[in-house]
Amino acid sequence: MRFYNFARGLVGWIVKLIYPVKIIGNKENIPKDGKVVLISNHLSFRDIPVLIVRFPGYRHFLAKKEFTKNRLVKWFFTKMGVFFVDRNNLDLNAVRTGVNYLKNNEGIALFPEGTRNRTDEHLQQIKGGAAMFAIKGQAPLVPVIFQRKIRPFRRTYIYVGEKIDLSQFYGGRFDAEKLESASKIIGDEMEKDKEYIDAFVADKKRKNKQLKE
Repeated sequence: MRFYNFARGLVGWIVKLIYPVKIIGNKENIPKDGKVVLISNHLSFRDIPVLIVRFPGYRHFLAKKEFTKNRLVKWFFTKMGVFFVDRNNLDLNAVRTGVNYLKNNEGIALFPEGTRNRTDEHLQQIKGGAAMFAIKGQAPLVPVIFQRKIRPFRRTYIYVGEKIDLSQFYGGRFDAEKLESASKIIGDEMEKDKEYIDAFVADKKRKNKQLKE
């Protein structure tokens, strides 16, 4: 955590300068301390530093195992509290690691689409990982939606959605049907959040255009 806070403080002002963002919604939905599963759409490699800098608090990010091939990258990510997942197999070790973080009252962060989205328009299919962590770790999920891809020196809007409560799925047998139902709830909520921020930005552009006329 000390290294995480040091790195965040060291590059925070640079990230804020180069990647200006406007956060809408309720930022307080994301606790600085305590268990939470922060989920976000994934449009660019810049998403991670922006999330780290703009939302205070220590959270373990889930990253693909391929990053461990480079020893320097693996060292840095590990020092930052990242844990890795093999996306080609059912990685039970990654599941146990993430759930244990939550049970220890720590937060995790992941991109439930599973891979980078090449379009700003629509979310990809939501994978089951986010639901699995939230249910097994009995933690709330908080969606964070980037309205468009982060670009240098161009303002991007970020929407913090309402908490997603999956407590109805706690306990009992954990099977594919439960995972699919919970993942659909997550996908539906994230889609609504994406539609909201798109409409917000479109309305803002329309009003600005009217002022200039």
